[in-house]
Amino acid sequence: MEMIGRLAFLAGLVISVAAGWLALGTTGALVLLVLGLVVGLLNVSGKETGRFLVATIVLIVAGLALREAFGETVARILTAYISFTSAAGLVVAIKEVYSIQRD
Repeated sequence: MEMIGRLAFLAGLVISVAAGWLALGTTGALVLLVLGLVVGLLNVSGKETGRFLVATIVLIVAGLALREAFGETVARILTAYISFTSAAGLVVAIKEVYSIQRD
């Protein structure tokens, strides 16, 4: 399972960068969403949760703020990566809320 999570992260990163030059469309966005969900489920747990959620928030806020400062290619890369990271962050946040409620 650990290998699947790592491959999902790597694939999401590669697809996000490719989105800078290629029009991925709805299918590409859906693939990034699914990969983000897989990363959130398989890669982040325990002590990593808080750091991951803070990093996700920073990436989203900074990425959205900086999109306009760079060219169109970088803006598309940031948008794709934010989509990927947001999905992972959502899963991790839900897991954390469930964990808090359970305790």
